[in-house]
Amino acid sequence: MGEEKERIALKLGYLGTRYHGFQIQPQAIGPTIEGELFDALQKLGIMRDRASSNYAAAGRTDKGVHALGQVVSFDTAYPNLTPRMINSLLPDDIWIIAIAKPPQGFHARRDAISRAYRYFLAVHPALELDITRMREAAELFIGAHDFSNFAQPSDQDRKEDVPGCHTTIREVKRLEVVSDKTRSFIIIDIEADGFLRKMVRKIVSALKLVGSGTKAKSWVEDLLELRITDQIEPVPAFGLLLKAVVYHGLEFVEDGYAKRRIAARIQENLRFHATMAEVLGTMVTDYAP
Repeated sequence: MGEEKERIALKLGYLGTRYHGFQIQPQAIGPTIEGELFDALQKLGIMRDRASSNYAAAGRTDKGVHALGQVVSFDTAYPNLTPRMINSLLPDDIWIIAIAKPPQGFHARRDAISRAYRYFLAVHPALELDITRMREAAELFIGAHDFSNFAQPSDQDRKEDVPGCHTTIREVKRLEVVSDKTRSFIIIDIEADGFLRKMVRKIVSALKLVGSGTKAKSWVEDLLELRITDQIEPVPAFGLLLKAVVYHGLEFVEDGYAKRRIAARIQENLRFHATMAEVLGTMVTDYAP
């Protein structure tokens, strides 16, 4: 008689800076978020392997991309599982924040209604960006479109979010462009039913080109209607954050202790980077002609 298993969903966050993306790679090219997570789950005896646990992840963020609300699901017979238990074996830049117990058959990727990303676009003093133009161009992306021109070439015949569905059509539900109070950043929020690889970063790049006056709004229309093809260089990965994955009726229970520990850890990291920003700013000022 086999062990009684239950379905588990974990909500995790991470800083992707030192990782080669979320997904374990066929060839060992460097650490991945998923690899570190598997190591912790296997050491604790929570999961033996991907296949026997019916493991799934909501998305596959690229190298250098961060997350606040990534979701994974799997079967386990481990009793009284808590986020803090797994966090004890994870690196400081990966953490579990909440747990849910969905019904059997729940799939973190297939059952997701939408995914929401935020991009932090640094405003360069030498490059003036017209927010109004960017917002007008952003409106064109709303709705269902064929995003072939905004996909990684290898993804142009795939829809990883829906197995067996080979299409580059996605439905963008929300795309907002906001300038922060200091105008140091333009914040771009986008939510869709699914994303192709580098799709968000290519959309942001297109908005930046329109905002700078390099490209016209009609160029975006032509790309979405496939009247033209164009190679769009994606903006850097370090500004991209997976904020949330949305499901119908799935209730996560947050671990208060884990949240406090993680918040303190992130605060310390923030102080480090704020200090480094001042150090680098002094160097730029001193070396500038």
